[in-house]
Amino acid sequence: MDRYVVPGAFALLLAVGGIATLRTGWVPPWLRRKVRKVALYGWAQVVMAGSFALQSAGGLAGEPAAGSAVGLVAVLTMLAALVLLLVSRLAPRGE
Repeated sequence: MDRYVVPGAFALLLAVGGIATLRTGWVPPWLRRKVRKVALYGWAQVVMAGSFALQSAGGLAGEPAAGSAVGLVAVLTMLAALVLLLVSRLAPRGE
């Protein structure tokens, strides 16, 4: 059961953080100097939350092939979120 609960909890935590970042511009204190594009950072968190939610849902799929396909999509979504996180740190500040 932990295989479904832990990714679901991460998804919830990242979704709340991403929405807070998008709505208010809040970034955790340890990342404030590093994050240059706050909105992009918020979207990266939301995409990563979706990836963890897909990972959790993939474990609940009835067929192994469906679970593998959902798992592959979750990994690709996680890669996209990591690229967004990297770009949010490399982009010029304020643009």
